[in-house]
Amino acid sequence: MNNIIQIKTLPKVPYIDNGDNIADIIIASADIAKITFKENDILCVSSKAVSISEGRIMSLNDVVVSDVANKIHKKIPRKDPRTIQAIIDETGSPDGSRIDLDINYIAGWLPNGLRLTSSGVDKKNSDEVILLPKNPDKSAREIGEKIHSVFGVKVAVIITDSDGRVEKRGATQLAIGLYGIPPIRYAESKDEEGKINKSEETISDMLAASAGLIMGQRGTNKPVVIISGFEFEFDDKSTILESLSRANLV
Repeated sequence: MNNIIQIKTLPKVPYIDNGDNIADIIIASADIAKITFKENDILCVSSKAVSISEGRIMSLNDVVVSDVANKIHKKIPRKDPRTIQAIIDETGSPDGSRIDLDINYIAGWLPNGLRLTSSGVDKKNSDEVILLPKNPDKSAREIGEKIHSVFGVKVAVIITDSDGRVEKRGATQLAIGLYGIPPIRYAESKDEEGKINKSEETISDMLAASAGLIMGQRGTNKPVVIISGFEFEFDDKSTILESLSRANLV
């Protein structure tokens, strides 16, 4: 296993607008910065940048607030009831059965089995929110394949999103979609009695969190981070579903 892993931002990335092609922007930014991608580099790309490029912006003025959303709003008054409705809608269950609530905290189970704070819904401004990419695995694949077609090297791509935990302040980053890299790393070890112990590590989340050290939160405009030196076997069939214990809830 390589003991040196390099994590660096991709500079010269402009602000992303609706209709932009993320892969083309990454390639152009790498060219300007004179960065050459290497075989088995890993690109961590902010889900919000991908969402904006794919037009995943919702106007809250078009949202019809349900009784369920209003009841939740009474428990979490800091959240606009229209945003709460968007959070409910993203779970695919209008009755709110896939919403987790706690003191000043709301999370949602998405149809694919992923659980995220606010169902991944992020405030853009007072009247708009950003939804997650429709299919983050597909978004990751399109980026990876375009880079391969231009540079001739296989790079993995992880779409990352910020996420909080109910028992901790602040947020970290995790993987919501990927291409080229298995989300789970399996390991075996022997104890003192010679018994084999097997373990699983959600390596895609570890990589996403490490990218977060540089990427930061929205507003820093560092939506793409390059990780080099991490050893893995490239697999273009890997998807985020392999890491989910409750995959495909709907």
